[in-house]
Amino acid sequence: MPARRPSANPWNNPMMWEAARENLLIRLRCNGCRRSVYYWAADLVKVVGPYHQVHVPPWRCSRCKSAEFVEVHATYPHAELLGKVTIRRPVKEITRWIWRNEVGGEIVK
Repeated sequence: MPARRPSANPWNNPMMWEAARENLLIRLRCNGCRRSVYYWAADLVKVVGPYHQVHVPPWRCSRCKSAEFVEVHATYPHAELLGKVTIRRPVKEITRWIWRNEVGGEIVK
């Protein structure tokens, strides 16, 4: 699966659940600031859902905030790679409430 090019038909592209089934390691690399971050595909399924296409970046670069330079690479993990990279793992999900101020039922801007 890692060597396939994306198809114009999104249902022909590999989905995140398929990458998780194959125990792939997903690398997000920002070519703008040259930052690389590694994730397990199974962890990304919990965050972005099973039908997210593997080649589509799930979010912007957290360092430079750019989305246009982020590339996704799926790879089979091997001992040499696992020995020298840090893999980000989810800890917990937080629900955040957003509040607004109202005076007598009318929204204050």
